[in-house]
Amino acid sequence: MEAMLSGRRRFGTTLLAAALVCAGGVGASGCASKPTMRLNHAEVSGMTLGFPPSLSVVMTVFVDVYNPNSYDVAIRAVRGTVVLANRYTLPMDWRVPGEGVWLTADATTSVRVPVQIPVDLAMAILREAYQAPSVSYRFMGRADVTATRTFKVEKDDYAVDESGWIPRQQIENALRMGF
Repeated sequence: MEAMLSGRRRFGTTLLAAALVCAGGVGASGCASKPTMRLNHAEVSGMTLGFPPSLSVVMTVFVDVYNPNSYDVAIRAVRGTVVLANRYTLPMDWRVPGEGVWLTADATTSVRVPVQIPVDLAMAILREAYQAPSVSYRFMGRADVTATRTFKVEKDDYAVDESGWIPRQQIENALRMGF
């Protein structure tokens, strides 16, 4: 019995060491080239009704993610904040279902990150930006990434911090559709 337990321990230790060597190999070759994220644009596309009862304007932030590695990586989550009109801060916590959004090796993929803007906030922004053709926003977030489909090496906190503009008319049109 003692010999059998000792053999299992050696097998478990050998298996763990092999897994660490494999993960280290992927990490050493892949972690040096982390994906880069760049804000492409944002769109306001409509409204959504949530539970508990809440009505929100849907803004989608399009982030172009370049994967410089020779293997695919997946984005599992994006969290952070969006600041509208240099004043209104909205939390963002987008969890991708399943294994995430897989990004092809050595390519750029556009990822859509939804942000909910409460109706009362959207109306306040419209009132303040009555004369302006657009509303500024700043997208500050971090992404959690899984490297390779085989080893599933996880790395968190890839950062993005960029700014852009949304046409004021998009917010106004979304509110009209909702009422």
